[in-house]
Amino acid sequence: MDAREFKQRFMPFHRRLYRVGYHLTGNAQDAEDLLQDTYLKLWQKRDDLREEAMTEAYLVTLMQNLFRDQRRLKRIDTSEDIEDHADPPDERGLDRQIDSQDEAQQMEELIQQLPERDGRIIQMHLVEEKSYEEIERDTGLSQGNIRIIVMRTRQKLKQQFQKLTKTWTN
Repeated sequence: MDAREFKQRFMPFHRRLYRVGYHLTGNAQDAEDLLQDTYLKLWQKRDDLREEAMTEAYLVTLMQNLFRDQRRLKRIDTSEDIEDHADPPDERGLDRQIDSQDEAQQMEELIQQLPERDGRIIQMHLVEEKSYEEIERDTGLSQGNIRIIVMRTRQKLKQQFQKLTKTWTN
């Protein structure tokens, strides 16, 4: 099998395999690495593959096995993870998970665009889950000021995020 034929047979599964890899690893970079390892393994076995190996189920199983092998090599107990992921995950659930992570990344970017003080306070309150009292100790601002800053910053972030998501859907 030459490179052209390999691409024709296996590249249509790229998106699905990436989603499975992302679901297994929980990380975009690790999912890409796992996907690359899967394609490398396929390339190495390309001349020995039978026709049934050209199916999506085979490719997903190959990816899961590679993931298990990599985890085993790292000496991480994955017995619980492997059982949870024995079947290919629901693609709609993966879409929602990826969308949620994209939204979280967009929110982090919006927080970084805030004025330094407001960004720091909202980061402490929402991300680090610090109480107003803890934020008061860290910043020297009164709890009343902190509450107002948090309330106004939340409103501002909500408006900016709604604008952003509105442009995504248009």
